Amino acid sequence: MEITNEQNEETPRLTVGDLGIAAWACSELFNFMLEGYEQEEYGEMTKEQTEQALNKLRASFVKFDALAEALSPKEETSESKD
Repeated sequence: MEITNEQNEETPRLTVGDLGIAAWACSELFNFMLEGYEQEEYGEMTKEQTEQALNKLRASFVKFDALAEALSPKEETSESKD
């Protein structure tokens, strides 16, 4: 493999990898906020605002994850018929 300093052409389209990164980012932020919530440290938000943010992050994760799964190439299972 040859390594160069040339920039790869980036696609302007949303990719499955982009969806995976978005799902991962939502998950990481959710976990970070959940730690604070469990310790009753809400930052500049109220408890209710934190709960709403956690719910929205959870829903976003589920949506990104579902889209990534739906758009991923499916593995073909080869079953032999007798």
